[in-house]
Amino acid sequence: MRRTILLLVVVLLALLFVPVTASADGVYHSEHIALTPVGTQPLRTGFVENIHANGPVVFAMERYVLNGASPETTYQVALNIWVGNTACTGIPAAVLETASFTTNGAGNGVGHARFSPTDADGLHGLTIGIIWTLAVSGTVAYHTACTEVTLD
Repeated sequence: MRRTILLLVVVLLALLFVPVTASADGVYHSEHIALTPVGTQPLRTGFVENIHANGPVVFAMERYVLNGASPETTYQVALNIWVGNTACTGIPAAVLETASFTTNGAGNGVGHARFSPTDADGLHGLTIGIIWTLAVSGTVAYHTACTEVTLD
């Protein structure tokens, strides 16, 4: 009996030190979305990583990556947003510029954007269509396909 109680106490104490996993968005999971060049723009690979943490400080994060794009070029990233239109047809309801970044001499570059819960106010519960664009001096050089995002 003493052994059982001692074992139970040890197990309970051990559980206090088990790391708690973070919970991410239960509705929309992280998505890796390929970038496609427009016209003759050079590109080996490129993507947008869209992560919804739904945390008290960080609601969402985005990472933009270009490999083999035009060297020493500054790109402006924008989210083209269609509310309730997951086909991304017609004129977007909003265009939100999120970040800019410059590629190095080899045409490689990384940009980031972070959104707080306040940034998402009024959007909770909506399903939206998004196309990300990367532009140079207002001309789109790369874009993603339309992707459906549900904000909880």
